[in-house]
Amino acid sequence: MRGKTMTKPSEQEVLKRLRSAESAISKDAESSYYYALNILKGRFEKGESAISKDAEYSYYYARYILKGRFEKGENVISKDAPYSYRYARDVLKGRFEKGEDVISKDAYYSYRYALYVLKDRFEKGENIISKNAQYSYYYAFDILKDRFEKGEDVISKSAPYSKLYKEYIIKGG
Repeated sequence: MRGKTMTKPSEQEVLKRLRSAESAISKDAESSYYYALNILKGRFEKGESAISKDAEYSYYYARYILKGRFEKGENVISKDAPYSYRYARDVLKGRFEKGEDVISKDAYYSYRYALYVLKDRFEKGENIISKNAQYSYYYAFDILKDRFEKGEDVISKSAPYSKLYKEYIIKGG
C-alpha cells in the first residue's frame, strides 16, 4: 500500500453503509439491540420482531432503549422468571401479571417479587417459597412480618432458620 493514502470514511458514509445492512441486523435479537444501543442510540423498529423473540434482549431493549414497556416482548419475557421479575421491577415498576405464573415456580424470584415489586404478599408464590427454609423465613420476616405457617415445616428442619424464626417471628417460642 505504499504511495497510496487511505482516507477514513466520514461518519455519514459509515451510517449509510450501516443503513444498508439494517435488514441483516434486524434478523438477530442481539445485533438489533446493540445496533439500537450503540449506533442509533434509540429505537430500532426493524429489529423489534427479532428482539421480541428473546427474553433477555426484550428486557434490555425495554429498559435501556425504550425506557418503558415493550409490549411485543412481553410474551417471551413472561416465560422467564428472572427477566419477568426484572421487567416488573425495573421497567414497569410494578406488577407484571403475565410473568407471575413463571415467577411463582421459583422461590428466590417469588420472594424478591413480593419484597421489591409488590411490597406485599405474593400468594401465587407461597407454595414454592414454603419448600425453602431460607426464603420461608425471609418471607415471614420481610413480607408478612408474622408467621408463615406454610413454611414452618421446612423451617423446622433447618437449624439456623428455625432458630431465627423462633427468635424473631415467634418471639421466643
